Amino acid sequence: MILIAVLYTLAATGLGLYGLYVLALVVQYLRFRNRATVPAISDAGEWPVITVQLPMYNERYVAERALDAAAALDWPSDRLQIQVLDDSTDDTTSIARARIERYRRRGIDIALIHRSNRDGFKAGALANGLKSARGEFIAIFDADFVPAPDFLRRMLPCFRGDPSIGFVQARWEHLNPQGSALARALAIAVDGHFVVEQVARNRSDWPMIFNGSAGIWRRACIVTCGGWQGDTLCEDMDLSYRAAMAGWRCVFAPDISVPQEEPASIGAIRSQHGRWAKGGAQCLRKHAVSIVRLPRWSPIQKAAAFAYLAGYTMHLLMVLLVVLWLPLAIEERMLQHLPLTFLGFGGLGLPIEYVISQWVLHRRDGTWLHRLAYLPVLLVIGLGVSFSNGLAVVSGLLTRGGEFHRTPKVGANALGRGGYLPRKELLNWAEIGFSVYALIAAAALWSSGNRTGAVFVFLYAVGFGYVGAGSLIEAARADRLRAMMQPVGMDNRVRYE
Repeated sequence: MILIAVLYTLAATGLGLYGLYVLALVVQYLRFRNRATVPAISDAGEWPVITVQLPMYNERYVAERALDAAAALDWPSDRLQIQVLDDSTDDTTSIARARIERYRRRGIDIALIHRSNRDGFKAGALANGLKSARGEFIAIFDADFVPAPDFLRRMLPCFRGDPSIGFVQARWEHLNPQGSALARALAIAVDGHFVVEQVARNRSDWPMIFNGSAGIWRRACIVTCGGWQGDTLCEDMDLSYRAAMAGWRCVFAPDISVPQEEPASIGAIRSQHGRWAKGGAQCLRKHAVSIVRLPRWSPIQKAAAFAYLAGYTMHLLMVLLVVLWLPLAIEERMLQHLPLTFLGFGGLGLPIEYVISQWVLHRRDGTWLHRLAYLPVLLVIGLGVSFSNGLAVVSGLLTRGGEFHRTPKVGANALGRGGYLPRKELLNWAEIGFSVYALIAAAALWSSGNRTGAVFVFLYAVGFGYVGAGSLIEAARADRLRAMMQPVGMDNRVRYE
């Protein structure tokens, strides 16, 4: 029991410290929120050559939309190059090629670069495209992003006058904010990250990452820092940290936004966050020693760098606490003397962050309170994916690389109408089993008189059950759709995940 008590205390303290870090981000945001933004470009002579890269893998439902947005970017045609970095194995390639030919006939410099393998996955595609890129700056958009025509005009001034700026990141907006409850809940989390966290990190001179899309890199920064590398599943975080440790600076432009599509299903959410969790853990393992040894960063900067990299490790600590609560509930006397650090002051950070982000973005249209009504859904999702994220963190700490599972983008197609047909997995049943375990632990805590702990563990049980059962329901619907398609020969038109 002593070992259990020690593990519990360490896990609870770790979560509490991370909560305080989030609160520190909130404080830093409030300090620096009123800094002025950059002006628009006014002189054509200042326009450099830009290469726009659109990495794609089986994006049949959004490929044309992405190409249309890229072709509509307002930039001199002789200084704009568009690369479609296509690793697809379905008909996305033919769809994109037909669209590209239409724009080439209009004089737009746009090309399809198709690979027959996925070596290095997204990092490999970006590195391969860079070989033939002619731009001094490289703009990157995932397939579900729809930049406004003036995006490049508004972003490039951020580089002006400072050759040490390696990349500029724009804020993410939402194409489907009024969609499902899942999409609305995820929109809150995305807003909190960009409105509060990224502003706080950037303006406090704490390490900030490129978010993988809706940003522009200085080519020289990419090249001098070793280029895109595929040994982690978060190639964007990896390159961002290498650039920061090499002395390159970055700029976050919160007033410039690009709408993107939120995942529309539980399985897609779990897959996306699992990839981020594993990739983040891999980056932590890859860069931890270098961060400690870096002389140019202050202790605060190093602590912030570690906290960012270790963010998904908190999910592993959360799962560990749930496991430990049952034996601790049985040993009532020991439980009474252990701290609930993570339930204290530090636990206020994320809720405050989400409230601030909705107030900042939506106070003028009066919808900010209505949007916060989906905060409980976000809580359930966040707790529910902690099990799969915890497993992904362990995998990331132990292994390099791994398969890059794309997040399905369905455009106007909803689940069950094509685009994303999940399959039943052992993980679904494991989550349901863990939900039952959490219910037992909650009941034991309630019986022991620990009402606070019981309520909190019960929320975990709801989250695990929601994610596990929801994924099974989605898979069952997909099975029925497959059965309907096979007799009429439609099976090859659907991307199975």
